[in-house]
Amino acid sequence: MPTVHATLTAPGARDRVFQVLTDPDFLAQTIPGVKSMRNLSPTTAVWLVEVRQGMIHRELSFAVEHLATPPEKVTFSAVAKEVRIDGAMQLAAPDPNRTSVELTIQYEGQGPLRAIINNLVAKSMQEYPAEFESKLAARLSAP
Repeated sequence: MPTVHATLTAPGARDRVFQVLTDPDFLAQTIPGVKSMRNLSPTTAVWLVEVRQGMIHRELSFAVEHLATPPEKVTFSAVAKEVRIDGAMQLAAPDPNRTSVELTIQYEGQGPLRAIINNLVAKSMQEYPAEFESKLAARLSAP
């Protein structure tokens, strides 16, 4: 499986960062192309994701599950017919006002369009760590 790995810094205590990372609405807001999200339970949801690349346009429906191991780890899986995405966020607190988030995401296209799907996901994942870090910082800084 192709993998994206980044270590990010979040402005806040580990418990607060953990709280944000276990919010399903926040997780959905960080994924490129999410058009809508419907929570099915506190740990499961359905995401409708729009993928656009050149002339390719497709909407994918993901069954999403996230699990938390307080206070330092959040994992998620998002499964659609065409692709599976698995992620983990490991938290460490170098000091009381800052949290390190080790982000790992693996993805794999499915079916006859596997190579094309992997290429599309790879392009959206190139910018993902920086965008995720920015959205996390903004959420933590909001009143």
